[in-house]
Amino acid sequence: MLELSRIASHLLWLGPFMADLGAQTPFFYIFRERELIYDLFEAATGFIRGEEAVNWGLSGPMLRASGIQWDLRKVDPYESYNQFDWKVQWQKEGDSLARYLVRVSEMRESIKIIQQAVEKIPGGPYENLEVRRFKKAKNSEWNDFEYRFLGKKPSPNFELSKQELYVRVEAPKGELGIYLVGDDSLFPWRWKIRPPGFINLQILPQLVKKMKLADIMTILGSIDIIMGEVDR
Repeated sequence: MLELSRIASHLLWLGPFMADLGAQTPFFYIFRERELIYDLFEAATGFIRGEEAVNWGLSGPMLRASGIQWDLRKVDPYESYNQFDWKVQWQKEGDSLARYLVRVSEMRESIKIIQQAVEKIPGGPYENLEVRRFKKAKNSEWNDFEYRFLGKKPSPNFELSKQELYVRVEAPKGELGIYLVGDDSLFPWRWKIRPPGFINLQILPQLVKKMKLADIMTILGSIDIIMGEVDR
């Protein structure tokens, strides 16, 4: 790497020097050779290969940008995702640009899903209990205490049986999981949230090796973290 860097540096000096001598054609050849050296640099640094992404437990665009076509909405469908026509977006380069391209493509796929979902919304009247309450007379049953706070009623309580449960969804930044252990009571014996940002951030030291200081912000931005997930 050091000697390749030396060659690239000398080529950078040699180009303008030859241009000053009037040799325009070799000038472009020199930049072509420098680009080949940069390709070698990129192949050795900053890439997250598919196997590495899996071993580090990455998910979301971080995983799909490394050539792994894994999306929970496809491999473990929930809600009504299996009723829509859409494709998993992925890239194979594993760098910041690949992660950018995956996210841009996923936004287009999300629009497709939304358009299909809107078309499937059934027609007919809708019911808004709050509006109905305000339209009724002042002494109506809709003004009773039971109906006055329809949007503020607490969730019903239920007992958690003695079992382990893990539920996951494909959040925008990766796999968001909830792990519960029941104890035949209203409160879980154990409750843990698996945030995608906290898992994805751990590979940052590997990504910034031999990179320029100015590249760190781009690399960190491509991981797309939330401070509430990673400040542990």
